[in-house]
Amino acid sequence: MRFGVHMPQKGGFEKNVKRAAEIGCRTIQIFPGNPTGWKMGKLDQSAIEKRADLLDRADIAPLVVHSAYLINLASSNQEFLVKSKQLLDETMERAGFYRAPYVILHTGNHGGRGVEKGIAQIIGSIGEGLSKWPDSVMLLLENTAGSGTALGANFEELSEILKSFPKGKLGTCFDTAHGWAAGYDIGSAAAAGKVLDEFDRVVGLENLHVVHVNDTKVKCGSRVDRHAHIGEGSISLEGFGVILNYGWPNNFPFILETPENGTDWDRTNLLTLKGLVDK
Repeated sequence: MRFGVHMPQKGGFEKNVKRAAEIGCRTIQIFPGNPTGWKMGKLDQSAIEKRADLLDRADIAPLVVHSAYLINLASSNQEFLVKSKQLLDETMERAGFYRAPYVILHTGNHGGRGVEKGIAQIIGSIGEGLSKWPDSVMLLLENTAGSGTALGANFEELSEILKSFPKGKLGTCFDTAHGWAAGYDIGSAAAAGKVLDEFDRVVGLENLHVVHVNDTKVKCGSRVDRHAHIGEGSISLEGFGVILNYGWPNNFPFILETPENGTDWDRTNLLTLKGLVDK
């Protein structure tokens, strides 16, 4: 397995890759542009491919791209929906230039229209985009904390979207903090094992390609998305240990999205996770 962090943009790509390698990252996640804006930035294809070469030399792989938070494929606002689809298309294209195999997407918010209509629109929106996206890049749906009218908090909703497409066209990302907030108890070894078994039964572990490893200080089932450093929150180290040792492929990526408190915390979190892996 490969451990890494969500890499910040501030300070420059090359500098941040060097820092990531120095603290022991073997995978990273990035935003390809402003995470709260509609613009991707003006990098050209050759510049992005140079960045991909840099990651190859540092043996950091896979590069995981996280799409902008603004994208909402379940939006009832037609203008917002069109912009969301366009930005996702651009994100998938840029991930292809980066040679990144995955783009992670928050499933969206139905805005009060109901789960059924929201999911149907997400399925339709993804269906429109699939033929335009690079074959080398897979869209991963991330489970959410379930706040407000957010979709994708429960495994059944993720499964419904995945099953609407040919096997292998879409995948999932599991966020531990989001799962806990949505009511999936991973706070003990026994409970964490049951949640993974349920995920396998409902969604299929073969569809899971990235795990976001985040602690959280909120109560289980609170539907509040607040990340914390590993061991500083409500999810026990025993629960994390079961998740890490569940039997993943050798290069499976586990990515931290813990609060940005500097290099020391990233290094500490990485060491904590590595210490939980059965030798």
